[in-house]
Amino acid sequence: MRFTLSLVLFLLFLFQCSSNDSNLIPQSCKEASNHDPNLSYDFCVSSLEANISKNNPPTKLEDLVGISIQITKTNGTNIIANILKLLNNQTFSQYTKACLKDCFDLYKGSISTLNDAMVAFKSKDFGTANIKLSAALDTSVTCEDQFKDKKGEVSPLTKENKVYFQLNVISLAFIQMFNQHT
Repeated sequence: MRFTLSLVLFLLFLFQCSSNDSNLIPQSCKEASNHDPNLSYDFCVSSLEANISKNNPPTKLEDLVGISIQITKTNGTNIIANILKLLNNQTFSQYTKACLKDCFDLYKGSISTLNDAMVAFKSKDFGTANIKLSAALDTSVTCEDQFKDKKGEVSPLTKENKVYFQLNVISLAFIQMFNQHT
């Protein structure tokens, strides 16, 4: 009887622990989106859940900060590859190609900036991490805005810029939450 009771209590404890872990992403995204009007709860949850390892799920907010920065870096690297493909498109005007080249440089620099943000976060320098993430966030805005400088130009990167912006917002929101909870 004692063994059965101990087993039941142990299983309940395990269930509670795994339940808390499985709620980490939705709970964190909810808190973040409640404090940041630029952050979509659904985007936050789907982005993180699609990119986490099922074998090694995050167990605390600190894990989510690192994961969100890594997802943003991967996304930025994919945008760079897409820009290189777009530069080979002969139908774009010289103005569009010049904007794409600028966007390439911006995104390339933002990958380095995100690396710096990760180093700063790991060393508990939240101010620098915040500054670096904000700079990376500006990449997508600057890239998109330059296409608007010439009437009639349409950015071929609008969707990518919006996603990159949102991913950066997630990282910024999580760092601010982590800083407040420590």
